[in-house]
Order: sequence, then C-alpha cells, then structure tokens
Amino acid sequence: MKRRLLYLALGAGLLIGLTTFWPGAGTCYYFVDVKAGMTARDVLQLLQKERLVGSPYPFLIWTRLRNAGARFKMGRYRVSQGRSAFWIVDDLVQGRTVKAKAVIPEGFASWQIAERLDELEICEADGFKRAVAGSQLEGFLFPATYEFEYGMDPSMVARKMKEVFDRHWTDEKVARAQALGWSQAQVVTLASILEREAVDKAELPLISGVYHNRLKKKIPLQADPTVQFALGVWKKRLTYEDYGHVVSPYNTYLRPGLPPGPICSPGEPATNAALWPAQTDYLYFVATDNGKHTFSTNYRDHTNKVNQRNKNKKRKNH
Repeated sequence: MKRRLLYLALGAGLLIGLTTFWPGAGTCYYFVDVKAGMTARDVLQLLQKERLVGSPYPFLIWTRLRNAGARFKMGRYRVSQGRSAFWIVDDLVQGRTVKAKAVIPEGFASWQIAERLDELEICEADGFKRAVAGSQLEGFLFPATYEFEYGMDPSMVARKMKEVFDRHWTDEKVARAQALGWSQAQVVTLASILEREAVDKAELPLISGVYHNRLKKKIPLQADPTVQFALGVWKKRLTYEDYGHVVSPYNTYLRPGLPPGPICSPGEPATNAALWPAQTDYLYFVATDNGKHTFSTNYRDHTNKVNQRNKNKKRKNH
C-alpha cells in the first residue's frame, strides 16, 4: 500500500513537473503583442483571448514568484499552444520576442522612413515624424538594415538610428570637416543632396566638386532635390513653376548657399564625397538619358549640352 502511494505521488509529481517545466512543442502558435505599460493581468487577458492559457493561476503564481510583473519586456511574442505558464513567463522576462526587419535605403527622407516603419508595425508614422522633427534628426537617421521590436516608442526608434549614425561619424570625418571649416550639419546637408542627385554613385565625388566650387564662388547650388524636398515629394521632373514659385529656404534656385538642413539620410559614400570632393574646375552638370551627367566649366557649354539633351529627348518622343 505504501509503495503504491509512493508510485502515485511520484507519478503526480512527474506529471506536475512535465506540465510546468516542459517548454511545449506545439505547431500551432499565435502572436501576442505586449506593449509598454501593460500589467501582468493585461498580458494574461491577451493569452487567454488566444486560448494559450487556461486557468490563470499558474501564470499569476509564476509571475509573482519571479516578481516578474514589472519586468515583462515589450514586443511581439510567438507563443505555441501547449507552452506552459512557467516558460511563457520566462519568455516575457527574458524578452524572447520576434523582431521586425526594417531595410532603410540610402536617400530616404524621414517621411519615407516613417511610412516604412508604420507598414512594418514597428511604430506609428506620425509619432516618428514628430520625434524626428522635435530632435532635428532629418539626415541623421543612418540608412541600414535594422531589427526592431514591434510596437516600439517612435522616439526610441529614431534614437537607435541616430546612434548608428554617431558610430559612423568617425574621428577621421571630424578632422576632415574641421579642415574644411564645415560643421557636421553642413557636411550631412551636402551629402544628402549628393545622395538624391547621383544615380551613378561613381559620380558622387565629381558632383560634390561642382557644389564645393559653386559654394566658394557664391553661385546658387540650383539642386533639384532641394526643391523636391520643399514640395514634400520626390517628383520625377520639376516644372519651371516649381523652380521659381516654391518659396522655401530649401529652394536652392532662389536661395544661395546650403539649405538649412539635410533633405534625406545619406549613405557612407555620399558623406565621404561631401568631405573629399573631386578636385575639378566644373561648375555645371546636366543629367543625360541614362541617368549619368555631363559636366561643364562654363555656362555657354552647359547651355549647349542642355539644348542637345532636350533635342535628343524630342527625337525619341516622335
């Protein structure tokens, strides 16, 4: 009789142990979004809604035993049916979340970044735009591939991207900017224009050389991307009205010098080109049909090339 009771006790203990500590290997799973400020009972309701937790007591007991209620990490969790409360709580404490991958290309403006983050459910677009504007981070959101939590605070997302930018702003770049007599913001502003201007990235140093020359001679930059930024859209082709009627400090056809700030997030090659421009006498360039540019040292040659380009376009259209 005693032996039988012992076996029953061992069996019951083994069953309790398995149901408590067995991580579960169910093939059916659900995603649960834990947001900042949620209490243990809020999370429990989410789990019960998806029928991932039956009785609430094991979850609440393990939460209390581990003092875990205030230590749940926010993010999106993939929870299998059959996973025990012990391991669900452990997942929440350890932050075993499913990450969202965000590819931020070179040349994206903050509004484009905001739209992509919103589409990926990382953060709300409007909140991200406000965070960027409030901290003046346009141009300082480094283009790269990121892994973010779902449902992050927009300011945290912007801050992480700025931290990556800071890591790429090396001592060598600092020294070079100082040698040019430029601030970091001026370098990034020119780099952002170069990023939007150059289709063929091999032309970056040459286009940079043109802009450096124009700045030294106090000739307006007349950079189309700055007008597009003022319009709030990357138009494929600007009109004469756009050039002359867009009243904005970003319209470099009407305002001399650099615009007040960056117009997009430049990549490393564009930043290097802004700091180390090609040594050239060119003052003008015009885009060709293949996306590249032809360069000139004087306005007469430039005008001839523009006229020839336009004639070629008319021939193709007829």
